[in-house]
Amino acid sequence: MSDPVLIRPIQPSDEGAVGRIAYQTGFFGQSATLYFANEPLFARLWVGPYFRGGGFACLVAESEGEILGYILGSPDPARYGRALRRVLLEKTLPRLAPLRQTWASLPYLLRASRYPSPHADWQQFPAHLHINLLPQARGSGVGKRLLAAHLKLLREAGVAGVQLATTTENRAALELYRRFDFVPLVSAQTPLWTPWLGHPAEHLGLGLRLKKLQLEKGREEGSSSS
Repeated sequence: MSDPVLIRPIQPSDEGAVGRIAYQTGFFGQSATLYFANEPLFARLWVGPYFRGGGFACLVAESEGEILGYILGSPDPARYGRALRRVLLEKTLPRLAPLRQTWASLPYLLRASRYPSPHADWQQFPAHLHINLLPQARGSGVGKRLLAAHLKLLREAGVAGVQLATTTENRAALELYRRFDFVPLVSAQTPLWTPWLGHPAEHLGLGLRLKKLQLEKGREEGSSSS
């Protein structure tokens, strides 16, 4: 991309654009239309908690006033859970869910509750993140910039570790995480996506210790002084 891309903190007014990107990229980089017919409901469930107290160090990539991608995260599961409950209790939620589109989205919601993504130990990796880019922003270094800026903010806040859930279908994303030293911590074969992929997928839980260097340095200093 030739235009300069600004990485900036997320703002409340960004929710609509971030929700649209989430939906447009919600199926392994493609539109979530295939398995979730209700776009407003999808956006509210997947993005809403980060705009209602659950988010931390959330950033967007913007070029000429257009948001091209984002990184969303939460520093601990309890904080995110409270924000998700706020979303579910909002009086506006039923209006976002026309009956026909909601019924069409129900098979995925039921399967997701039956086949949840694996996660690593929340004590060691209390934060989580999601990153998504529009097709025109991929391969431009924007994802790398978003992730680097997000991790910097987590480290400055003293967060012990961060984790994320993905699948082996997301090859480009896996390469990005590998470059930042994320490592596989848990994995599981899941039939969640079989109706839409045509085969089971391998869910992965990746993690990165953010305090590792500090802890190792403290051990080394303790050993040298003994």
